[in-house]
Order: sequence, then structure tokens, then C-alpha cells
Amino acid sequence: MQLYLNMLSNNTFTRRLKMNLRKATFVVLFTIIAWSMLWGATNSNGLQVTGMKLIRKGTEHQFKRVSDAEFGLEISCTEDTGSVDIVFVLDTTGSMGTYISSAVDHIVEFAETMATTGFDYAFGIVTYGDGFNFPHGYTPTQDVDTFISWMTMGSSGGGDTPETALDGIMAAVDSINWRTGALKVIILLTDACFCEEGDGCYDCTSIWDADTVARRLLDDGFMFFAATRNPLYSSSCCDGAYSLWWYQNISDSTGGSWFDITESFASIYTDIIELLGTFQVIQVDVANYSGSDLDSIFAYITLGSCIELLYGENPALRPSLPDGDTIHFFWRVNYSEGCTGPDACFEVSLSSADGSYSDLERGCFFIPNCWCSPVIAGNISPEIGVWSACDPQAMVIGIYDEDGVNESSIVFDANGTEITYPDPSLTYDDGTLTYLPDTGAFISGDSVYYELVDAEDETGCTLSTPASGWFLVDLDPPEFSDEQPEDGIMVGGIPSTISLIITDEYAGVDENTIYLIVDGTDTFTVDSTRLTFSDSTLQFDPIGLYSWGAGDTVEICVYSADLVDSTYCGPNGDTFCWEFMVDKLHLFFEDTIVNAGDNIVYPLFADDPARFSIYDYEMQVRYNPAVIRVDSVTTNGTASDGFTLDWDTLGGIITITASNTSPVGASSFFLNLHLHILDNVSGGAFTNMQLTEGIFDSGRVDYWADDGIILVNWSQTQWVHDLIFFGNDTVTGGYLDPMNLAIGCGYAATSGWDPAYDIHIPIPPPSQTDAYILLDDPDYPAIRRLGRSIQNSFELPVVWYIVTQAVVGSLYWSPRYFPPGIFTLNGYIDMKRDSIYHYSENETLQIVYSQPEIGEGTIEGCPGWNLLSLPTSITVSGWTSAIDEIIFGPLEYDARIRTYVNNDPPRLGFGFWVFAMNEFTSEIGGIPITSISIPVYRGWNLIGSISSDSITYHTDPSGIMLTDMIFEWSCETGAYQLASEIESGKGYWIFCTQDGVLHLE
Repeated sequence: MQLYLNMLSNNTFTRRLKMNLRKATFVVLFTIIAWSMLWGATNSNGLQVTGMKLIRKGTEHQFKRVSDAEFGLEISCTEDTGSVDIVFVLDTTGSMGTYISSAVDHIVEFAETMATTGFDYAFGIVTYGDGFNFPHGYTPTQDVDTFISWMTMGSSGGGDTPETALDGIMAAVDSINWRTGALKVIILLTDACFCEEGDGCYDCTSIWDADTVARRLLDDGFMFFAATRNPLYSSSCCDGAYSLWWYQNISDSTGGSWFDITESFASIYTDIIELLGTFQVIQVDVANYSGSDLDSIFAYITLGSCIELLYGENPALRPSLPDGDTIHFFWRVNYSEGCTGPDACFEVSLSSADGSYSDLERGCFFIPNCWCSPVIAGNISPEIGVWSACDPQAMVIGIYDEDGVNESSIVFDANGTEITYPDPSLTYDDGTLTYLPDTGAFISGDSVYYELVDAEDETGCTLSTPASGWFLVDLDPPEFSDEQPEDGIMVGGIPSTISLIITDEYAGVDENTIYLIVDGTDTFTVDSTRLTFSDSTLQFDPIGLYSWGAGDTVEICVYSADLVDSTYCGPNGDTFCWEFMVDKLHLFFEDTIVNAGDNIVYPLFADDPARFSIYDYEMQVRYNPAVIRVDSVTTNGTASDGFTLDWDTLGGIITITASNTSPVGASSFFLNLHLHILDNVSGGAFTNMQLTEGIFDSGRVDYWADDGIILVNWSQTQWVHDLIFFGNDTVTGGYLDPMNLAIGCGYAATSGWDPAYDIHIPIPPPSQTDAYILLDDPDYPAIRRLGRSIQNSFELPVVWYIVTQAVVGSLYWSPRYFPPGIFTLNGYIDMKRDSIYHYSENETLQIVYSQPEIGEGTIEGCPGWNLLSLPTSITVSGWTSAIDEIIFGPLEYDARIRTYVNNDPPRLGFGFWVFAMNEFTSEIGGIPITSISIPVYRGWNLIGSISSDSITYHTDPSGIMLTDMIFEWSCETGAYQLASEIESGKGYWIFCTQDGVLHLE
């Protein structure tokens, strides 16, 4: 066991009592009793003494309020003291800068309080980091400004662990010029463990070990304080837990104390002064209950002839006292031995600057015989001034005397009621007196004062210092009121704020205990951005987090507790719940199919809008200006009939504002849009009609909207398109002369031979490419080779078979001039996307022209990259502009050249990437496709899907696709994952072992 540990007792209270007995050289017992009275008729309790303390030997003795007009306090034996030298030992490594600055910030307050308390102080400093030094010499200074300049040095040096703290301490012990007779005090500031002699630290060398340093501090009479981190910074060669233990124990052993360095240094310095104190200081606490701020407060102490004022201004001035605040006055005094009667009394008079408020306090010293060793007592629990929720709360006082305590002499007082031992409510066991009142003896708001009034030892010596304490009672949880929205109310949309008043008139509300639960599932605490608590008001922001719909019932539950510590049966907590109903204005557009060139009235529908009493609104509707034109917006015959309305369009946005002195009516038509379908728009084109923003009744009424879609039907036209064939010349290695063929549709054409439309061609010479459109008309068996084939525009789909002869070659066409519809070559080549096809010898080509039924599909995405495909074949570019969330794309992957390309609109059956800022769901108009064939190439291919819910696939040649290597992209996780199926609207990576065709069905 370490030497300095042998000096410690497991009972801290007993140890300090013994220490006080050892230090005592002269014993005087006296009692101070102070009573308050009105001084002048102007007071009306506006300026009032709320408490008195006597500070002796660093201990605060709280006066007890005996009645409404009287305080009382009994104090015991003391001794005076002289000078004190305080040397700061500072760790100045890099991490200590903030702590040193905090210590400097409160030095002036520290020095002034020490002077008021009566110390003849001097300050010195020793620093250490990668070594120790005396940056400002070896002699402490009594000038506070000089010492502040010493402390303001910044932090530097090596790493944070380990440090040469022991060397710094011993440098202060051995090298500082301590004043003769002064109390020697060392205050250590560090955040790291220390190294010792012989511990082998490669970056820290010490010539001291902890035991030797401890013995020197104890033997040489040093008072040691340490302010450190908890836990300390540690390393592989120093033990932070051991270093912390050493700092704490040597502080306690020398009569000092350990502090957490993250605490306020104002508090740390106050505690140090209390432990140093040996002079007597009278403190008077004065409160302002006048209802207004007071500019200046004067306090004058009048002393009896045998009481001497040692320090403190008289009169003392405090420049301001805000309403409801408390200030403190201090005077250090001494008294003459044997002084009794009126000469030992004093008066404290108080006055505001304008004389409107005043008060007077009077006290007297009574000095009995204290030549024997007195009984020592001290409060154990509860702590002074705490709130307690225990019913009953035990009151515990420790009693110590080397000669033994005469139990029958014990007298205890609780709120003016004296109890003499033995009593059923009192127990005394091994130096501990416990008073346990009856259950229900106190109620919330009560102040309970208790005191050990008297106790004698077996030799008849009386109590040195009456031990007392007080606590406050709080048995009730916080109260809840003024919930918003009110319980049971119907609100027009999601409320912008949900609030509740939480108060506790006793211990106060502990905001760290508050949490709010929405619908029994989602929990929020006040450390979140959505839940705040200020000035007794709890506020919750649901906007953007919840999308409550019409008819939803929302339950809000709030829990809160007070500030009663768990040590004292706290906290008191309770839960408050209430409900409100949400109703929203429902607006929606319907889906419709139109023809190019149509003029339509396109209504915005609403479900019973009259119930919301809407007097004004502003809304924006997004559309595709490449498909429709907005001609006007009207309200005649709608719910908005009679409203003054303005509208305009810009960049595909209709902005509508309207107001009226009467609210909207009950019609299901909210307003009408008059639209023109552009004459040249292609069949299969579409525009989403999206209500992107709405403010109704100045924001009072929330809404939810369903988008609509306008689809453009196909239109039949007459057209002709050229196909150019180049056959390879097997003799010269070049090309044969081209063969020009033509396909098309006409209103009066048929699938047979039409002399007015079709052209018959003979077999060409050997120098020309041989290719023709096959005609199979039983009425004209000799006509089989067509150079132009025109079929009926109204009998779609139509098919052309083109026969090539003898040699391989290439087919060229222009994808720009095809009419509206789908053109497919050999079942999988989109002729509107490609312009060349290389055919083989004697290959018969198939071209299919169709205009499938117009429809729509859905794509969904989340924030970030999304791998998608089109659920329908669209015929209009710029389709992503209707989806605000998409800011980049679409990007397809060309497996032939193994690179990404920007393709808008994307090809049906192929996958593509888009980047979105937010989650989205969008309807896509166009041509639903139930099956498709697309080319695939050796390696990775980015494929899509079709319109069907259940999709199957196979390849030609069979087996070229690795079916266990189909990958999809999860935008939630930001990673690829294996796909179990191919779904409409999504994109996928597949791997093929050779070129071929993928069939999706």
C-alpha cells in the first residue's frame, strides 16, 4: 500500500473531522443569530435579504430561517491564518491551450475573492512539456496583472502523452522561493498521464517516481490541487487510470482537492478558496423583488466595539441589481476574545440609490467556553439545497468524538421541531445520525431545514459546530398545457408547428429528458433539429417529414421529467398525449388521349373544396410546351367562379393566382385550362400535367395532388422512304452499283399490286446490286420484284420482305424521315435509331411498320444515381424536364464500342443512368411494348425491360447470356446487387459470351 494511501480513510467525512482536530490550536465556540426586520416604510419586501453565510476555514455555513422574520446559525471554534503562496504547475503541450485560457480568464476574480476572504497571497508559475522551466523566475508575485501576463503564454511542445508532471511538481517544491510561514499551495493543470523514473518511456524521461513526490508533498506540508481530464490521455508506456488515481489521492491527502478541468474555473477557484479559508467572512445575499431593475445598492455594516472590520468596503456598493436577481456583500471580520453582549453585535443596513427600498439585518456573537475538545459534526445527506422527491427523505448527519458520543445528549431539529434521542424517528449507529420523518410530512414546494442542535461527548464537552442542512421538496412531475393543434381539432393540412407548454414550478424541467413520439413509432429528442425547447415551449417541425393525408388521425405523446436527481428518488416524470385530425385539399388532373391539332378544355378537379373556405390561392402547373400550348385559364362554372384570376406561362410553367371576397364553392371542377395540342406533334407524344406548387388561403390549407397525363394519338399520313443497297463485288473487291428501293404508305394503296403506287423492276445487270421487295399477289403471279412498295396507311401494322441475292452487302437509310410509329428491321433493329445494316448472302430482310396503342408506364428513383429503362417507347425528347428531381442523363452504354453515350430519348429495351436530387415517381407516356428483341455483344451489355409486369428472356444463339450474372443498381445502398428477375422500368447489366440477340417477352 502506498504511503499516502495509508493516510486516507474510507470515510471522507471522518477523515476531515480528524484533520480539523489536528490543526486546531485555539478553540472558540460562538453562535450567530440574525433576524430580519423592515427598515423604513418604503421597503415592502422589494429589497430583501434572502440568505446569510459565515465563511470560516473555507466552509460556508448557511443561516437557517427560523421563522418568516428570523434567521439563525450556530458556528464553532476557529483559528486565524496568515499568508498563502500559490504556484501553478502548467502542462503547456498542444492540447492545453483552451484550459489555460480558461484558467487565465478567472484569475482576477480568484485574486479579488482571496483578498476579500483575507489572504496575503502571492502567485508563481512552473511550466512543463518536453521538460520543465521557470519562464518568469523563482519568486512569486503579488501583482495580479503581472501574473496574468505570465499565464498568457500559449501552449506548445510535444505530444500529449506521457508528460513530465512529476518533474514540474518537484521543480515547484524545490526551486520556488516560498515565503516563510506562508501556506504552500500547488495547483496542477494537465490533461495527460505522467511518466516516472525507470518506466522506459521512449519520449518522456523523468527523474522522479510518484511515491517520492507524494512523500515530499506530505512531509513538507504542501496543499496540492489538481485539475485534470477524466479520463487522462494515455499511451502505451503510461497508465492514465493510475495517474488519475494518484492525482486524486494526493490532492485529498494533502487537504486539497481534485477537479475536472472541463469544469468552470470560476467554480474551481471558488472551491479552492473555501478549502484555504481560515479567516471569517460574513456574506449577505440580497434579492430584488421590486418588479424593476435597481441601479445601485448600498450596504453598510455597523460593528460592535469588540468586532473589527479587517477587509471590505464600508459602505459597499453594487452598481446594479436586475429584477429577480440576487447580489452578495462580503466583509472579513475579527473579534476580541471574551466579547459578549451588545458590544459583540452588528447591523447591516441596505438601501437602493433612490431610497425607495431598504432593509436592516442585526446579528450578535456569543462566545462560550471551548477549551475542551468538542464534538465534531457535519452534514452527510442530502446535499445542501437539493430537490428531493423521496417521501420520506432521510436526513443524515455524521458525529465524531474521540472520547465517544453521549447518545442521550443528541438533540435534532427539523423545521423548528426539536426531537431528542432516543425517538422512533431517530437512529444513531457508529457515528451516523439518521432522521426519517413520516410519509406525507412534506409536500411539493416545502423547504426543509434540519440541524443537529446539541451533542456531548462522554466527558461533557459540547458540540463544536452545529451541523445543519436544508433541501427542497418536489413530489410532482412537470405540468403540460396549451397543446397546439388542440386536442381533437381538425386541421387543414400538415401544421407548420406542433407545440406544447411544459412547466415545473419547483425543481424545473429537465429538457434532456424530453422526447416526443409521433403515432407511437417515431421518437424525437430535443437534441434533434426538429424538436426544440425554449422558454417553457416545446416545438416540433413536421414539415417535409410527414405526408399525412386527408382523414389521418395523428397522435402526439410527450414525456418530460423534472431536475430532481436520481439520488433523491427523482426525477418526477409524466407523459401527455393528444390527437388531431388532418384534412387536405385534394386536387387532381385526369389522364386523357387527344389528337394532334385538338383544342381541349382540361379541368383541374377537386374533392369538395368548399369545406376549406379558401379565399385566395396561387399555384404552378408544369407541362411540356413541345406538346401543348396554353390558350387560357377560366373559372366559369367551377368552384372558383367569381374569383379574380391572373395567369401566365414561362418555360413550361403555368402560374395562376386568384382571390375573392367569397370562398371557393362546392364544384368538383376547381378551374379549367384551355389547351391546344400542337399540330405537328408526333403520335405517342405525351405531357405530364403536374401541380408542382400550391398556396391556398395564404398557406392555411395544405393540399395533395395527383398528376395527370395527356397522350397524343397516332395520325395516319402518306409517305415514301428510300432504302439503298450496296452489294460487295467479289471480283474487284469493291462495291456493285447501288440498288435504290422504296417503301411507303398511301391512303388508297393495298397490300397487293397497285400500278398507281408500286414499281416493278427487272433483274439488274451483273454490275448492279440485286435486291428487291417481294410481292406475293395471286392475281399477278408474274410480278414479284418491286422497286417501290406502297401499302395502306390505315391497315397497320404492315410488313415488307426484301430479298437480297448472291453476295453480302450493306443497307443504308435515313432515320430522320420516317413517319410517326415504330419501324423494326428483322425484329430487333430500331430503324429510327440506326442507319445501316450489313446483310449476308441471299438474306431476306423483314421491315415492320406499326403504330401500337398509346399507353403509359411508371418509373421510380431515389436520390443519387438510378439505373432505369423506359416502360414505354416514347416519341418525344426532353421527357426528363418534367421530372424536377432528375438533373443529369439519360446515359446509355454502347456495348459495341464499350462507352457511354447521351441518348434522348433512350432506346426501348436498353438501360440508362440518370442522376436525381430527390426521390421521384413519374408517369411516362408512349407505346407500351409487350415484347422486343435487341442486339447484344460479347462482354457487358446494359439492357432494359418492356411494359409487362412478368418478363421472360432468352437469347439467340441460346445460352450466350450468363444468367447468374444479372446485376441491378440499388440507389439506397449505392452498390450493385444480383437481380432475381427483370422488372419493368429498371435497367440491368448482363454478360454475354458472344454477339447475338436478346428477346424480352
